[in-house]
Amino acid sequence: MTKSIRVGHAEFEQALGLPAGKLDARTRALLDAANIQYAAIDEAGQTRLQAEIAKQISDGFTVVGEHRAGIWRDAWAEQLEKFEQSGFDLAALNPKFVAGSAILRWQGAYVQGITESFELVFLEILRDWLFRTFLSDVDHLHEFGSGSAFNVAAYAGLFPDVPITALDWAPAAIKIAELLREKRGMKMTGRKFDFFAPDRDLVLGPQSGVLTMCALEQIGDRFGPFLDYLLANRAKRVVHVEPTLELYDPASPHDKLAIDYHTQRKYLKGLLPALRQLESDKKIHIVFQRRLRFGSRFHECFTATVWEPV
Repeated sequence: MTKSIRVGHAEFEQALGLPAGKLDARTRALLDAANIQYAAIDEAGQTRLQAEIAKQISDGFTVVGEHRAGIWRDAWAEQLEKFEQSGFDLAALNPKFVAGSAILRWQGAYVQGITESFELVFLEILRDWLFRTFLSDVDHLHEFGSGSAFNVAAYAGLFPDVPITALDWAPAAIKIAELLREKRGMKMTGRKFDFFAPDRDLVLGPQSGVLTMCALEQIGDRFGPFLDYLLANRAKRVVHVEPTLELYDPASPHDKLAIDYHTQRKYLKGLLPALRQLESDKKIHIVFQRRLRFGSRFHECFTATVWEPV
């Protein structure tokens, strides 16, 4: 490994696809304060990691779907207990899986994270930018698949006067949202929601914002009912941060491993092509779409797609 490299203003702009010098002052300040650093891994290290990851994929991972409901129920119950035992400290909401591997995917290569919880720190800055850029003008935010509610808690910190509904099928996830209102004074409500059978009684206002963050990955190619629900409700703007199979390059060995992992686990498939077709049919407008080329050891969850109904 070589010397440490910092993810600064230019690197963040590149990841987002922004012109040089166009990053806003707040994001620049957050990056400066975070001082995110990693070490490059040489060619031999890249080859070794590719072989190691290929072996892990061939050994097999669990497939996502409804049969894993118990795993997520238990995970959010554990997160709820941690939140309560911490005295309702917001840091206790950070899921374990976000601060996982120190080996990360960055701009087409594997890197060694130096900054503690590199993935989480990067996500927090990215999330802050997304919220301020695309969800600052909504009158109600709905996060679908809210989990530990760490995303909506961060949003409430930025926009405390905007009502929030945190939606999840797991009882503990709903309870966390309710505790954020009761114990932290946030304008937040928890509500049950099932992606496979959307609650048609839940009506989104025309100025509402919608967020999904690494949540739709769990429903594979069965996003149709939820997408139909969003189209019928015509919220102001929808922000997805999800792994996006269609943006990987199968000719790249690095991307091929992500494709293999994503496919084996049966993660989200087909949403971006469906959105592009809807745009072609002049039913929606895709405001922003960017693969940041950043992720954990196996794949990239943080691809952003933002759209509005026409």
